[in-house]
Amino acid sequence: MPHVLGIDLGAARTHAALRRRQGDRWDDPEPLWLGDNSPATASALFLDDEGYLLTGDAAAHAGAAAPSRLITGFHRRIGDDVPAFVGGEPFTPESLTTVFVEGIVDVAASQAGGAARHLVITHPGDWGGYRRELLRRSLGESGFTAATLVPSAVAALYAHLPDPGPGDRTAAVCEFGPDGVTVTLATATGASGWVSRTSVEGVAPGSAISTAFGLAQTANIPPDSLAGVVFCGGPGPGAPSGRLPCPVFVGPQPALTAAVGAAVFASQRTSPLARREAPAAETTLLPRLDRAPELPERPERPPVEITPFTLPEPEGTAKLLRRWRPLAAAAAVLAISSSILVAVLTSHEATAGKEPASPRPPALSSCAHPASAPSGEGHC
Repeated sequence: MPHVLGIDLGAARTHAALRRRQGDRWDDPEPLWLGDNSPATASALFLDDEGYLLTGDAAAHAGAAAPSRLITGFHRRIGDDVPAFVGGEPFTPESLTTVFVEGIVDVAASQAGGAARHLVITHPGDWGGYRRELLRRSLGESGFTAATLVPSAVAALYAHLPDPGPGDRTAAVCEFGPDGVTVTLATATGASGWVSRTSVEGVAPGSAISTAFGLAQTANIPPDSLAGVVFCGGPGPGAPSGRLPCPVFVGPQPALTAAVGAAVFASQRTSPLARREAPAAETTLLPRLDRAPELPERPERPPVEITPFTLPEPEGTAKLLRRWRPLAAAAAVLAISSSILVAVLTSHEATAGKEPASPRPPALSSCAHPASAPSGEGHC
């Protein structure tokens, strides 16, 4: 049965949803069961002893016994110059992400009875063209030529607002996560789909709605003119309290919202609506090309300022020693010089009053005495 697949790559857990086609219509998206005990699976890879990469929960279980062979957060590192090392082996982050995607596609093929006709993968909203092109090229080399990359906030919008309608529309997305809420403002104009415009990260859960309205007012859009505010992510945000000027969409499983929206968007890419003439500006379609295009220019890295480390001032005895250290060194040099001078002067005084000893004249023999004469045989 023909189907499409949407994958929401999360930092810790990954969700997926597929949508089947029945004749000339599409069924509602259904979650794809990936984990051991839940539809989500761990965003993890493990390199076993035979050189194979395990994915998902199986990788997380195996990594508990050998953490050096486990790697997580690999897709967040796409675009880094330094490769990712797993068990001492270097891999590019985009190749690891492709292997992880392949595992999910295989699960979908086994459950749906064939390969997906189109694939939509979410990515963080702050990705630029360079990172998307790296992943796009890696997917293309592995045979995923019918795939689209889309920000996770945009995918979440397609779960509740798949057809923005005519004219210019604006909506907000609140993505709940362990590090706070990411609030994104998105727009749709004419024939284009949803496109993210601006976002704020690390918002407190209680301030998510007010932040969304603040972004709308900054864009000169009254809150009551918003097409809606979509809640997604995990843990579940819960129902908003109070009466709000625009619709708020919260699904039964907010963690699956982006994956479901990605599946809806994949079905539209397979059979686009009549009014759609071009893909959204921030999506990347993977075409069939004989020669891979050149990568866009690498984005400039921010300047790095190195602040010299200043040692703290010594206290107590150490401070006194540091203060008197130059004086002590000078005193030591003076003492040594004085000792050498005294030694030289003492040696000179010991030898100054003594005359040098003259050699002793030799003793004269009786034969050499001038007044004596030879007195007989045997004498001189």
